[in-house]
Amino acid sequence: MTPEVRRRLHFWYGIFMSVLTAVVAILFISQAADIYYSGHEFTRELVAERCAAIAAPFWIWIAAIIIGGAVLSIYPLEKKKLKRLPDARGDVNRLTRLTAADKSEDSEFFELANQVHSENKRTRIIWYACLLICAVCAGIILGFAFNFEAYPSDPNEAVLRLVAVVMPCCAAAFIICCGVTIYDAVSAKKILPKAKRMLALGGRAPKENSNQNTAQRVLSSPLTLLVARVVVFALAVAFIIWGVLNGSMYDVFAKAIKICTECIGLG
Repeated sequence: MTPEVRRRLHFWYGIFMSVLTAVVAILFISQAADIYYSGHEFTRELVAERCAAIAAPFWIWIAAIIIGGAVLSIYPLEKKKLKRLPDARGDVNRLTRLTAADKSEDSEFFELANQVHSENKRTRIIWYACLLICAVCAGIILGFAFNFEAYPSDPNEAVLRLVAVVMPCCAAAFIICCGVTIYDAVSAKKILPKAKRMLALGGRAPKENSNQNTAQRVLSSPLTLLVARVVVFALAVAFIIWGVLNGSMYDVFAKAIKICTECIGLG
């Protein structure tokens, strides 16, 4: 099958499944609305009767998911090579690992290595401080949230007091994380030329003779990813069918109707 045919297959399958999913959803919603506006009580027998009326399109939808998933797994789209986003910190770490560390007698190399090491150490300390502050903020929030005795008797006042504690802590942690992220990016850009100069002076470090171990090769294999996806997909379909056959679909449908119509207030 040519790439163009595969692309069309994926495109039209997506359109078909979108339309079929919308139709099934409309059928479920219409049955739920009909039960609600007719004034009948939401019993399991009534829900089962209404679900049986739309069983055919539902099973067609399930079959389309299974067949389509199998076909698209056999004929996947060709992976496009994504453009690498700029990552100064990742480049610095990669260049540092590639650089040979046996040029300590070179004064320029030694000076650059000290500067890069000092800047990396400073950045790590700042990240540890950020992590500590976030942990303190989380501790304050959890300590207040689980101190039930301190809650006012008025629910609205309790919610307002909880917001008054949670919002400042979340805002402080968010602002600090953003600031540290910006500092990390600026720091990496500053030492990136030094890391490149280190690589030019020291040369590349010799590659290790030890090959990738068996576990890493198995986990990074595309076949492993495909098998994992098929297993998860098969388990999901099996649990859906099991739930339909043992009557759980009717119970969930009845509870969903009650939540939408009585709790949320739709209709």
